[in-house]
Amino acid sequence: MSDLSRRAFLAAAGTGIGAAWLAARPEDVAGAHAHADAARRASERGEAPPPLEVLTPEQAADVEAVAAQVIPTDDLPGAREAHVIHYVDSSLATWAADQRQPFLESLDRFNATVARRHPGRSRFAELTSEQQVRLLRASERDWFFRQVRTMTVIGMFANPSWGGNFEGAGWRVLGFEPRYVWQPPFGEYDADAQRGS
Repeated sequence: MSDLSRRAFLAAAGTGIGAAWLAARPEDVAGAHAHADAARRASERGEAPPPLEVLTPEQAADVEAVAAQVIPTDDLPGAREAHVIHYVDSSLATWAADQRQPFLESLDRFNATVARRHPGRSRFAELTSEQQVRLLRASERDWFFRQVRTMTVIGMFANPSWGGNFEGAGWRVLGFEPRYVWQPPFGEYDADAQRGS
């Protein structure tokens, strides 16, 4: 995906994704941070990440396959490299726990559609990439797809302490530098002001 098309996608997909964050209870946010921190520390030690809290391995494979079609891997990291699936699972276990049951039921209905359209296949992760794209295009208005797309965008680009954006993969896509102290002049627009003119 080109930088331009990624920017266009983010502009379209990013609308309205902050409301759930603002509604999250502080204790749920703290739980999500603790889960993400445990996963980060395990990765740094070369250990397997903590087990998933909500999703089964099969469910995780399906959700990760959807996320990987939303933000695919090309010359830049995609949803897989950003470990978006850990963000989704952590969210469903903590601040988005009220969405857990509808999410899982919608995933079951989504996989029932897979089985109807592709005899011999019962899960989205079992489809070829081309079959996945066709099904997602037909499902763009479905609640499940919209939820996964929203969580993918958040998990890709939010602070890594939330469980996604592993090692700043999403920030590298955006060209964002996670610096918290900046020295003036910040850019050409304020260089004159810095010189006192």
